[in-house]
Amino acid sequence: MRKAVILSMIAVLGLTSMVIAARTEQVTKKIEMKDADEVVLRCELGAGEFTISPGDIAEAAIVDITYNPRRVDYFVDSEEKRGKCYIELESEHHSKSNIDTENNIWDIVLSTRYETSVEIDIGACDAAIDLGGIPLKEMTLDIGAASGVIEFSKRNPIRLEELDIDAGASSLEIHDLGNANFDYFNFDGGAGSFDLDLSGKYDGESIVSIDIGLGSADITLPEDVAFRIETEGDNWLSSVDIHNRDIDEVDEDVYESTDFDGADDRIILEISVGLGSVDIYWK
Repeated sequence: MRKAVILSMIAVLGLTSMVIAARTEQVTKKIEMKDADEVVLRCELGAGEFTISPGDIAEAAIVDITYNPRRVDYFVDSEEKRGKCYIELESEHHSKSNIDTENNIWDIVLSTRYETSVEIDIGACDAAIDLGGIPLKEMTLDIGAASGVIEFSKRNPIRLEELDIDAGASSLEIHDLGNANFDYFNFDGGAGSFDLDLSGKYDGESIVSIDIGLGSADITLPEDVAFRIETEGDNWLSSVDIHNRDIDEVDEDVYESTDFDGADDRIILEISVGLGSVDIYWK
């Protein structure tokens, strides 16, 4: 009797999974480039599973969406104006409760052929973002309760003026950030755990501003780039610890590598911690 009940439950669960899968639809949108030579991408994607990757494609972007139309609405639009291709990507759940990220899955390929500015706002999500080799001019990312990885697998071929990332209650990793080829990187982390790897190739001076509210961050610097670290010091609410490197304290809570003053390529790292901890490493 007990075995029969268990088998019946398994059958019901299997049927339920099949029904959910049957409700899922897939759509592919290709954003063509006509007279424009620059891309401006704006994403507001709510909760879901999101992948962004680079591709050597003639289109500005190719977007694959897997979604449940009973629970999610999506919107994809583009227009060309004054030499720029403006792309709008949006999704919204019908209900704010019982949100399942598997009902809203986006796979976005961005072209490596065009200068690109990116503004992304995503909610509770699993995210895998690789921007390697894309000619990025500007980038803003606002990410909510998320688990994600952002990487720059190849060097940005142009100078990125400003990179802003605001992460909420997240577990977020950023890899090879130096390959972003940036002037300014501003990171605001809330109640979360953050792994920020600043490895990569640097050209000129790059300023990194890290603000950790209620959380922890591991920051990894490249061994071969001159640096200055500016902190607010330790207190009973917060701490900044420097590991596996002997460096000089040139002023109160300010540290420099010996080659900083004369270096053409260098990192200035500014750290502010509210209620949390930051650990700095080199590799």
